[in-house]
Amino acid sequence: MDYQNGYEQVGTPQIPQAPKPKVGFAIASLVLGIVSLITICCGLQFIAGPLAIIFGIISLTKRMDGTGMAVTGLSTGTLSLLLTLVVLITNGDLIRYAGTMLDDFSQVLEEQDEVFPAYEADGTLPEYLLKYTEPPYSQFLESYDSSIYVIMDALLENYKNGELPKPGEGFTAKRTVTAGFVLPFYPLLT
Repeated sequence: MDYQNGYEQVGTPQIPQAPKPKVGFAIASLVLGIVSLITICCGLQFIAGPLAIIFGIISLTKRMDGTGMAVTGLSTGTLSLLLTLVVLITNGDLIRYAGTMLDDFSQVLEEQDEVFPAYEADGTLPEYLLKYTEPPYSQFLESYDSSIYVIMDALLENYKNGELPKPGEGFTAKRTVTAGFVLPFYPLLT
């Protein structure tokens, strides 16, 4: 009892707290969905896309808060996987020949100081590149309105300009994967 005012103090009144929204799965779905779209070029969509879909479904089925984020994450994760599927279907030949082409491109980079002077002098191709003058490789390149000679001409220009990675300057055959997709097809992309 508060003897000065004549009131009894029972305690401080408690204001009821609103339950905290459960949006963890929705946020995870949204972030992973966006990451899956951004990283299509790197192959991370194979991890981020399915996780975005799973977390979005969990959030929606458990009727958690953040429905908009969950739906967006679910949509972007699905979209990244569908885009990847379309690219794989439309570029089936490229995928089929990519390993061989990367190996050959790595070898060209390793031997560039011998390959490009010989090619510039008389159009001589190394033995391992002669397969690109015959089917099925020549047909594959023709489907992109190209040939091994168009590709070698573009690479020769890059060689002359010092734009090809040199062995011993941080170069390894394993690090040519990105360059292997870009440089040989540079003439096809322009």
